[in-house]
Amino acid sequence: MKRTNQRIFVASLVGGLSVLGAAAAFSESVESLLRRYPYDPACVWGRISNGKGMIVRCLTEQEANGVASQTAPAEAAPAASTPSTTPAPADSAPVETAPSSSAKFEITVGPVVADKGELGVGKLGAPKDKYQKCIEDNGGLKADKGEVHIRFLVRSKGIAEGVSVQKRINVSTEAARCIADVVDRRRVGVPDEPLVGATLIMKLTRTAE
Repeated sequence: MKRTNQRIFVASLVGGLSVLGAAAAFSESVESLLRRYPYDPACVWGRISNGKGMIVRCLTEQEANGVASQTAPAEAAPAASTPSTTPAPADSAPVETAPSSSAKFEITVGPVVADKGELGVGKLGAPKDKYQKCIEDNGGLKADKGEVHIRFLVRSKGIAEGVSVQKRINVSTEAARCIADVVDRRRVGVPDEPLVGATLIMKLTRTAE
């Protein structure tokens, strides 16, 4: 009985040593393969795995070349050319200038167009110097010609009231309002009706210096 146990023990010991030796030999063979094969000995052109350490299949040479071309570094883009700092030649064509707002101009006051019947200018043509000052103090005449249309009401007394700017051409809003203030409460002709709406048309024309 004792000899039997000894034989079992010796056999177990020998088996264990054999396993250890096999493991050492396997480890040595793996290291040897890694030193001998810096590439994949199973798949020469690379492999496709499932992300869990398992090989799905080996790559073909054509697939490997395609992957290599996609991962190749892109060629450097050519440097952008620096824009020339040489100043462009000046345009020799004459530059058109807007007419001077301080130039003198002539004012024509009237006619007065009534909604019904006829209506004279009355005293509206008298204060031309005030109209001109309104233009000069508020930007001047913007072109060779301009117009201002002033709208108002006239009762039987023949006085302009409820005055407002209806239209302006080549003059500023401020200038037209100033003219309307001059027209307000000034006498015009007597209307044919008790209450008539009317429009004063004032024309401006630039004169030679």
